[in-house]
Amino acid sequence: MSNPAEGYESYMVPVLFAPWAEDLVQASDPKPGDRVLDVACGTGIVARKAARHLGAQGAVTGLDLNPRMLEVARASAAKEGLRIEWREGRAESLPFPEASFDRVLCQFGLMFFADRAAALAEMRRVLKSGGPVVVQVWQGLEQHPFYRTLHAVIQSRAGVSALQDIFALGDKEDLRSLATRAGFRRVEIVSDSKTARFPDPPAFLAGEIEVDTAAIPAMQALDEKARKALVAAIAAEMRAPLAEMTQDGHVVIPFHAHRMIAWP
Repeated sequence: MSNPAEGYESYMVPVLFAPWAEDLVQASDPKPGDRVLDVACGTGIVARKAARHLGAQGAVTGLDLNPRMLEVARASAAKEGLRIEWREGRAESLPFPEASFDRVLCQFGLMFFADRAAALAEMRRVLKSGGPVVVQVWQGLEQHPFYRTLHAVIQSRAGVSALQDIFALGDKEDLRSLATRAGFRRVEIVSDSKTARFPDPPAFLAGEIEVDTAAIPAMQALDEKARKALVAAIAAEMRAPLAEMTQDGHVVIPFHAHRMIAWP
């Protein structure tokens, strides 16, 4: 695919992110006429589910830093006949006036922001009085054995791994502290688990290695031949852990997350 976000939308979203998105939207309890913001929207699964909940009686905006993600988000929403506004921008500096939205949602994006407390403070700033900010983050690597092993293998082979960033907000009290520092007075955190079934185990592993090593400077400095050799070495070391997670031709992995609902 010319746009990697298309693969993300077709492979990762239906299996992993869509089920969690439904929970996220329902937890926000959207009401007719609400204005909803989806921060770090990616290809827009949360925004699309929110738009379906609200129908014509509401407005949904999706914001992301990556224009290629937004390109797929626009196409996916148009295909489903949904009217959603898509904006490019940073979570730490939201391009909206104060009190613009009744609900602000963020699915598995908070851990990637350069300044997490600033991003939460911005979500609070654009939120109308009485509305919630609802955020999902993954629990820690200790709760995800397959990814803990992949993290160790990549770290061993490449010298560093970015996987810890994905699972960086697994501690509930750290998450609560972030929210209170951002000015939220009431914070509730609920933990949940879901099992994902990914088709095509070799493609799954190749995709995970590709994504999880893309930002590593050591990988970027390698020529194509050396890079392929390193990826092949990581894949070879992960074959046995992958086989342990494979059932009936699918990679079956339990995922564990926290859902934080915060009110100013």
